[in-house]
Amino acid sequence: RHMITERATVCGHQVAVLRRDPDADDGVDPCFFEADFTVAASTARLIWEGSWALVELLRRERDSWLRELVRGRRVLELGAGTGMLGLAAAAAGGHVLMTDVASMTEESLAPNVRANVAAGGGCPSWTGSGSAGCR
Repeated sequence: RHMITERATVCGHQVAVLRRDPDADDGVDPCFFEADFTVAASTARLIWEGSWALVELLRRERDSWLRELVRGRRVLELGAGTGMLGLAAAAAGGHVLMTDVASMTEESLAPNVRANVAAGGGCPSWTGSGSAGCR
């Protein structure tokens, strides 16, 4: 599989996730034979344009109404995929729970959350910001 690292800095915290490179993809989804696989779930290793738009709002230094909205609040992301948006919301101070189907959580979401925790760039160990978890 061909994967690309995507990065965003939110409130001084670096968020990084791996996503699928659809241009280099061979068309075979590694989770195709999982019991919970659906065509919708096959997009879990992509980052949607709408998610990027919200990440950009969270990245703004000034006048970020979205950053103010999530700071200190509980945020639930359904179908989190790579976790980029949820991790950005946690970096902005939200307490985020990200969810997806089990095979996609194991394949994409959980590894990205663990990598961000290990890098010290965010999630539960971030000083002065939110927390993130996945199920």
